[in-house]
Amino acid sequence: MRTDRLDNQLAFQLLAEPEHQRLLYGALKAAHVTRYHPQFEDCVTVAHLTWLAAYQNFEPELPANLAEFRQFAFRLIKWRTLDYLRKQTLRTQHQLDLDNAATVTVDPMHHQEQHMELETLLTQLYAQARPGERIFLTEGLLADQPVSAIMRTYGVSRRTVYYWRSGLLKKAHQLYQDYHRT
Repeated sequence: MRTDRLDNQLAFQLLAEPEHQRLLYGALKAAHVTRYHPQFEDCVTVAHLTWLAAYQNFEPELPANLAEFRQFAFRLIKWRTLDYLRKQTLRTQHQLDLDNAATVTVDPMHHQEQHMELETLLTQLYAQARPGERIFLTEGLLADQPVSAIMRTYGVSRRTVYYWRSGLLKKAHQLYQDYHRT
C-alpha cells in the first residue's frame, strides 16, 4: 500500500527491521564478504544503496508481496556486491605499487624510437619484397584488407594471397633478426 516508490525513509525503515538486517548480511555472506573482509565496510554501504534501489524498482505492491521483495533484494545485493568486488579487483590490478613507483622510468623518446625502428623495417621489407608480397604488405597489413578483398581486387586465388603472406613474413622475420643483431 505504498504510494511513493521513491520514499527513501520508508525503504530504510523497512531495512531497520531485524529480519531485513539479517537478509542484508546474509546476502553479503553469500557473496563471501564477512566482517573480516578488507572491504567489508564498503560492501555494507553498497548493500544499503542496493536495498534502496531494490525498494524503488520492485514492481508489485508492498507489503502484500514482501516475501517476493525479500528474494529480489537478496539476489540484487549479492550480485551487486560481487560486481563491486570484481571491479575493485580489476582496479587494484592495474595500479602501480607506490613503493616501487620511484624506480619506474618514463622515457618519452621510447615510443618515437619504436616508431622509427618499425618504419625502417617496413621500408627495408618493401624494398626486398616481390610484387605480390608488396601487394599483401600494402593491402593486407597496412590497409587491413581481408584476404577475400585482395583476391577480388587482384583476381588471384586465396592460396596465392597466403603464399604472398608467407613469403613476406619470412622476409620480415629475417630482417627483424638482422636488425637486432647489430
